[in-house]
Amino acid sequence: MIKTLKEIDDFRKKGLRPQVAGCFLNNRKVLLCYKKEHDLWQLPQGGIRNLELIEDAFLREMTEELGQSFVRQFGADLKPVTEAKVEFPLKKHAARNLETDAGEPITMRGKKYFFLAVLSSSVETRPEKTEFDDCKWSSYEEAMKSAEKIYQKGKKRITTKALKELKSLGLIT
Repeated sequence: MIKTLKEIDDFRKKGLRPQVAGCFLNNRKVLLCYKKEHDLWQLPQGGIRNLELIEDAFLREMTEELGQSFVRQFGADLKPVTEAKVEFPLKKHAARNLETDAGEPITMRGKKYFFLAVLSSSVETRPEKTEFDDCKWSSYEEAMKSAEKIYQKGKKRITTKALKELKSLGLIT
């Protein structure tokens, strides 16, 4: 799954904004984060900048969203879980400015997600600084119940796909 800069830029050229999603794991549970504004439990996620590798984007985005000390305790052993894409309805195309690494403007048509898992051996795993209103550690069943409530069809589909893959890999129960 780990992609080169060219491969990531090729997704942009197709109108897909590259994204990373963090699957933080502790005691066979996954971290879900809640945004009151959207009434939504989700995996922490964010965009991959131009000329940025997936691993670097993961560290930057997860640090921005969950705090540096929280992310540091998980180490740098990232395990690729799955990839998924969400294509927007025509009326949502160009919802955000997007350009290639060479600076060419692109019409954004959707997002390409890279789900990465990272394990923790520590039981002290509560984010101290977060862009979210709440966070919780969830079993597979709890996480699937939260994911089923996601009203955005694409996000719901890719989140349940990632959770199923985490379970099939034996990372959550």
